[in-house]
Amino acid sequence: MSAAQPDQNFSFRSWYWWFQSGGWALYILLNGIILYLGDTLSTSIIYWLLIAWLACTGLTEILRSVIIKNDWLKLSNVQAIPRIAMMVVLMSAAMATLSWAYELFASGNSEVVFNLSRWLRTAASFGLAFTIWSSMYYLIITVENYRKAEIENLRWEALRTETELNRLKSQLNPHFMFNAMNVIRALVDESPAKSKEAITQLSSLLRSTLQAGKHKLIPLGQELEVVRAYLHLESARMEERLRMTWNVDSGCESFEFPPLMLQTLVENCIKHGISKLPEGGDLKITIRNSETDLNIELENSGYYDASAKPESGFGIKNTLERLELLYGTRAEFSIGNSDHKTVLTRLNIHKNANS
Repeated sequence: MSAAQPDQNFSFRSWYWWFQSGGWALYILLNGIILYLGDTLSTSIIYWLLIAWLACTGLTEILRSVIIKNDWLKLSNVQAIPRIAMMVVLMSAAMATLSWAYELFASGNSEVVFNLSRWLRTAASFGLAFTIWSSMYYLIITVENYRKAEIENLRWEALRTETELNRLKSQLNPHFMFNAMNVIRALVDESPAKSKEAITQLSSLLRSTLQAGKHKLIPLGQELEVVRAYLHLESARMEERLRMTWNVDSGCESFEFPPLMLQTLVENCIKHGISKLPEGGDLKITIRNSETDLNIELENSGYYDASAKPESGFGIKNTLERLELLYGTRAEFSIGNSDHKTVLTRLNIHKNANS
């Protein structure tokens, strides 16, 4: 949008002329009723009211053009107000002079004496009207400019958030593929038959993850399918060393959830917990769904040492960043030890009114 045309695309453009012409018509009509109260409505008066309406409309359009052409809306109040005030004075003087000239013309008497006091009262009356018009125009444009700027800021913020989310999701798919291929590689030597079954399972799993990667949020039921497929692969590799328990509330499947987030947390439980134990361990997945919250708890065998430097901080770091971008303060995440042999991961999402 050109800087010289700050109001060309604003929302009031569609009704501006209705208020411009209608507002001045109302003002001139009321002014005429007050000034000519008790007088007979003559053709001369009607003509003057029509001329005054056209003149006021035209003069304020000239003022608007001057404001736009000279970018007065970009000036500070200290700079803009004197300029607009000067224009208002000139327009008021023009209307007072036009009123006297019309009276002189309508009377047909060239010897009509110029009445300075009446001329000043007329100028003051129109000056008040022009001041009100200028103030309203300036206020509306300023508010509309502010609103447009806020919308633009929100648009850029949304774009930044979307870009950041896409970056984080782009990290997830290669990371997930790498770990899944490692699972199958481990199965190739141990059990070729199981490796073939795992490849088939992986094909289905990848199809789901690729579809999920196209969306910022997906139904939790779809995410649970990905998690179950992933755990199927891990079960084929770890066999009896991986023992799983599911406790999922019905009705939570429709909740909109970040794709691959739960899968990443489950993977973290196995990779950094259960798989490091010679005897394996247990994984318990609990999902509680209420009117106000979605609560996810993952319990896995192992021990979480917060002071130790992790082999890879990818899963937790990615999760925290995505939760911050998507939910802000409505999401709570924690990981710690339930006891010396069990790690507890908690994720709680407070639902809003639109969830």
